[in-house]
Amino acid sequence: MKFIVTRNSLLNELNLVQGVIEKKNTIPILSNILIEAMGDRLDITASDGDVTIRCGCAAAVALEGATTIGARRIFEIVRLLPENSEIELSLLENNRVELRSGNSHYKIVAVQKDDFPVIPDPAPTIAVIPGNLLEKMIQRTMFAITQEESRYSLNGALLVIQSDGINMVATDGHRLALVGKKMEIAGVEEEIKALIPRKTLTELMKFVSGQDIMIEFGRNDNHLFFTAGSKRIVSSILAGQFPNYELVIPRDNDKLIVVGTRDFGDCIRRAAVMSEEKLRLIKLSFSTGELELSAVNADAGESREVVPIEFEGEKLNIGFNSQYLLDFIGACGADSVSIAIKDSETQGLLRPVGADDLEYRYIAMPMNV
Repeated sequence: MKFIVTRNSLLNELNLVQGVIEKKNTIPILSNILIEAMGDRLDITASDGDVTIRCGCAAAVALEGATTIGARRIFEIVRLLPENSEIELSLLENNRVELRSGNSHYKIVAVQKDDFPVIPDPAPTIAVIPGNLLEKMIQRTMFAITQEESRYSLNGALLVIQSDGINMVATDGHRLALVGKKMEIAGVEEEIKALIPRKTLTELMKFVSGQDIMIEFGRNDNHLFFTAGSKRIVSSILAGQFPNYELVIPRDNDKLIVVGTRDFGDCIRRAAVMSEEKLRLIKLSFSTGELELSAVNADAGESREVVPIEFEGEKLNIGFNSQYLLDFIGACGADSVSIAIKDSETQGLLRPVGADDLEYRYIAMPMNV
């Protein structure tokens, strides 16, 4: 194997795969990346056993071949080389990779590709999703995924694709984030559901970040496939049954409050300074034209904030986890938010007001005040 590639092109691809590199070294080969030089390009593959990323770039290939080398070592070397420099890589007979660039010269221990995990063949494409839409949906749901590893079926987000739209939903049992868009999905005749693990969502965010690309989605019995051109993410599917999220959405919350997003968020942060660290309980007291936010800590004291709102009606008190509210505010992307409530014991329904063409709903369970 021997090829020449530009430093910037190689660095972009190496940067893309860093998130899936095995850090604990439980399986040593997963600390390596697979490098394959064929035709006029270089392909790079990284895997942690559950998530695999395959990408690559143009290269001048003098001798085709493949091997694996330490992912973080090669990334650090390439990162420190001068911008726009050229890199020559060669596989030597003593199972070393020789790297030359200008006055820099390295010999890196390699491991034969036979030890690298077999990458599943891609499944046929069943839907094509705009990358920027996928990015927005992940941003609005991923924070609601549970942190409890034991709740396996909640350790990711549920993707639901239908002929007339797409939804993504995540929950930790205390709050639920649901985002959807009505659009025609060509070729989809029946509902498709897939549980996408948290780590896969993180890598998908990097995969599509800021790019106007289309993602080809496919699946088989065990894996999900997200492909854009020559780049692909292969992910294991989360096992288990995702809860029926439609049952959680309140239907008769008849008290509607509208509040400015920035003022609301600032008041929550200030009031929450005095909340108990574990519970993060903050009390919301709604009255005509005014929202009072307060927190009490038996050991530290109390706080009180007031923010103007659009609301007419009798006074109503309800408690929420302040961080749950802040997570929604950070993701909603709107100047104002609406809060629909029924009473102090029923979950609240929050929505952005006039943000974009996505339907975004956030449900938070109340806390005792």
